[in-house]
Amino acid sequence: MRPIAFAVLVLAALTGCTTWQGPTEIAVPVGEYDRSVQTAIDTLNRLGYRCTMIDREAGVVDTDPLRAGSLVEPWRTDNASLSDATANTVSPRRRQVRLSWTPVGVEQPLVEPSTLGGPELPGSKAPSPKPDLATAPLILRAIVSLEQQYTPGDRMSSYSASLSSSFSEPRTATTGPVDRGTWTPVGRDEATEQRILGLIERALTPPADPGNKKP
Repeated sequence: MRPIAFAVLVLAALTGCTTWQGPTEIAVPVGEYDRSVQTAIDTLNRLGYRCTMIDREAGVVDTDPLRAGSLVEPWRTDNASLSDATANTVSPRRRQVRLSWTPVGVEQPLVEPSTLGGPELPGSKAPSPKPDLATAPLILRAIVSLEQQYTPGDRMSSYSASLSSSFSEPRTATTGPVDRGTWTPVGRDEATEQRILGLIERALTPPADPGNKKP
């Protein structure tokens, strides 16, 4: 087993600097909104994500957090690179995906107002009409939130695992079993964002017609 483990570590080190090169956004033509939403849902399902919120009127799809695959799970397809799987093996991580469809030209740059009037009171302004996503060119973007698991009370040693210890906080002591595992945000996973968008874009692109190839 040692040669195999060594080979895995070497391969992970060689791929540690590689990142998934994919689109940061996808242009969705007019009339393709419904098909792009269904394609995105199917793509997320194939990667193992469970879509918990699908708002077609607002153009938003959210997933449940999915624990990221590790090196001991070669069948998992949710990682963008082998280095991701290595990091997930050392410290468990999970991802949550949000896809959003926005009409082209709707987003406006933030401008600092000349005077600060405070927040608007509820009901003082009529709500803006929602754009019709089915009749406008759209931009599809992805945000993947990455969280890492840690155990409160663990005092890890950077020198040796045998020197690691744990501590307890008397003020937060409770009776009975306590789930000490928790998750903390560590940032965005841009490589996975690009990978998801790349898979969606590939599924939306019609296959080339062999009959149209020039001799």
